[in-house]
Amino acid sequence: MSAPTTESQSATTTVGLGMPHVPRVRHSREEIEAAAPVTGQKRVLLAAPRGYCAGVDRAVIAVEKALDHYGAPVYVRKEIVHNRHVVDSLSERGVVFVEELDEVPEGALTVFSAHGVSPAVVQDAERRNLRTIDATCPLVTKVHREAVRFSKQDKHILLIGHAGHEEVEGTYGEAPEHTTIVNDVEEARTVEVEDPDNLTWLSQTTLSVDETLEIVSVLRDRFPNLQDPPSDDICYATSNRQAAVKSISPEVDLMLVVGSANSSNSVRLKEVSLEYGAARAERVDFAHQVDESWFEGVATIGLSSGASVPEVLVQEVLDLLAEYGYGQVDEVVTAEEDIMFSLPKELRAELKKVGDTSRGLGGRKRD
Repeated sequence: MSAPTTESQSATTTVGLGMPHVPRVRHSREEIEAAAPVTGQKRVLLAAPRGYCAGVDRAVIAVEKALDHYGAPVYVRKEIVHNRHVVDSLSERGVVFVEELDEVPEGALTVFSAHGVSPAVVQDAERRNLRTIDATCPLVTKVHREAVRFSKQDKHILLIGHAGHEEVEGTYGEAPEHTTIVNDVEEARTVEVEDPDNLTWLSQTTLSVDETLEIVSVLRDRFPNLQDPPSDDICYATSNRQAAVKSISPEVDLMLVVGSANSSNSVRLKEVSLEYGAARAERVDFAHQVDESWFEGVATIGLSSGASVPEVLVQEVLDLLAEYGYGQVDEVVTAEEDIMFSLPKELRAELKKVGDTSRGLGGRKRD
């Protein structure tokens, strides 16, 4: 459908964005339904679990608490989590996001993101006398510890993940001389190792469960003595969100995933939905990015969000969908999540000194 050119051809609607809030000229509900009538009841299948996981919640709370306790500026290496709304909101409060530590004034307070950092980054922070708070997700820390343990056993690690992603860079940095990154199935078919009988594998926590299993299967066919990690590296939240999307995808004409382009787990949700039967899938950061022409002929819309997405952004998409007749919302729950993580120890110690006994856990859902 071509874009409207005159006021008489279209309706102007102000749509909730999250950040920033700007008007968006849209085709009206009547125009969309006239272009492609919908057969059947319009509805939304709302996937659950969705949105914030415990590790993301913990990291964001840690930065907010640091702001409250120490005042601005608080520096954060990389994005604290991969979500545009969260990063912009914290920036407005005085958080300064930097790519590398040489951008941070010597001695300043610096937070390491939820994705983790390599030992070299920690050493650089110490060299520059930075006061640090490590907001690395505990599940990522677990993978780091596994890498260290396997390297001490002189095993070679095949690290399944996306080269260049902060989490992979951090894990690789724990044992670079013992680690080879495997990006995908094709690399699994061609990777060369010196000792095929002394191998183990680890993975990035936010990958597609199915793709990871396929990569491991290919690696095991080539290297039968490949050792498994002691527990699954893909985090519970990634697995649960993918399972929820898989359950509703066969029924939806359009799947909407709320999440940022640099959020690995959000991108995987879109891919998984297509693999499991969704007729179409789109990823957006904000409600204003939803193209109303996607609704043409669509009866059932699926909706989910990545593990770094606050629920308010999902609600804004639901509000937009209601304007176009998708007011019936059926939440499909495939798992219950009650995992919670304590705040970083450095921050807990400081807050205890001043008698701050307010929220010290990350994991509850919140807007």
